Amino acid sequence: MPQETFRAGWWKEKLNLPFTLLADPTAWVCAQYGVAKQLVVHDEWVNIPAAFVIDRGGILRYAHVGTAFNDRATAEELLEALDRLGN
Repeated sequence: MPQETFRAGWWKEKLNLPFTLLADPTAWVCAQYGVAKQLVVHDEWVNIPAAFVIDRGGILRYAHVGTAFNDRATAEELLEALDRLGN
């Protein structure tokens, strides 16, 4: 997520997530995945919604890149992708 490290840590703790969240404050990693672009929504710039699941070996196992602000991966899709990792 293109956020500061402290904010990613806050979300991880708040949601009690058993996996690591990537903080990407400079959007360098977002650019590597082609999602550093932004959309204009109600006169405001927002990031393109995207979600990726990467296994412990660094292999991309799931990707969803939205085409609009409300085009997001569902919680069910993400949990299913994580379950397929078998970790």
